[in-house]
Amino acid sequence: MKIVQLEYFIEVVNQNSFTKAAHILHISQPSLTATIKKMENDLGYPLLKRTTKSISITEKGIQFYNEAIELVKHYHQTIEKMYDLKMSQTPKIKMAIIESAAHWVANVIRQHQTIHPEQHYQINEILDPHVLTQKLINFDIHIGLSNDEIRHDDIISLPLYKEDYVVLAPKDAFTHQKSISIKKLPLIVPNKKYQVRKHIDDYFTRLEERPNIIMEVDRFEAATNFVHQDMGYAVIPRMYYQSYSTNDLRAIRIRPSIERTIYLNYLKKRQYSPHILNLGSLVVNTGIWDNTKDISHAYIV
Repeated sequence: MKIVQLEYFIEVVNQNSFTKAAHILHISQPSLTATIKKMENDLGYPLLKRTTKSISITEKGIQFYNEAIELVKHYHQTIEKMYDLKMSQTPKIKMAIIESAAHWVANVIRQHQTIHPEQHYQINEILDPHVLTQKLINFDIHIGLSNDEIRHDDIISLPLYKEDYVVLAPKDAFTHQKSISIKKLPLIVPNKKYQVRKHIDDYFTRLEERPNIIMEVDRFEAATNFVHQDMGYAVIPRMYYQSYSTNDLRAIRIRPSIERTIYLNYLKKRQYSPHILNLGSLVVNTGIWDNTKDISHAYIV
């Protein structure tokens, strides 16, 4: 059985239609139907139930689909790795980051590439610590940042720095206040699936207060855009205030404060190349989080 056959079957299931799948795959519907039928004949059991109006997946088809997904994913990952080796003697460094760290990570990557100009990188944004854990264990990435400690026997979670959350507000807001309470403010916060939201919810639980949340978003960038439109106040990590999207806005200390720790995560027993070790060293020793020069001009003290 060929990988392309598995991809055809996966697309049929995803679209729940031979016609739609054939259009996406750029093949004729009769050819697609014949391919799936041949797969079923080779396997000795039906994968799909067909009627004149619809199709549905069988119990065995569900199991086959799940296995096919993993097999196709692994195949493409392997091909990518082999391609990397062909293109360069130095395979890509794959690093997972969080949105708030993008600014300083870019500076670190620039330093690293100055030392290793032939190096290529793949930077992915992974916000779910469970997904990050699986990516590390499966060797899909080399190192990754998280805003909570990852507790796993095979992973080292190294604390890099602590940072406060701040309130992002228009420049003319709270001009004479050194810090403010966010108990009654109309807040723009991340959706519940994110760790940052958990930090904020836990904060209000400790205060025994109910937050006045007017908007929930997926990214700090989106929250920042709504603050620009005077639609509310965003709770963001201090490091994110270095990003370009926060221009013409003001970061104000929260009273009482909310704090979090950023971690660098990697596998204990994985053999890392000198280039990756060098990047890890730059991440740990960059000291950029000790330098508040970039934000002091608008950060109320």
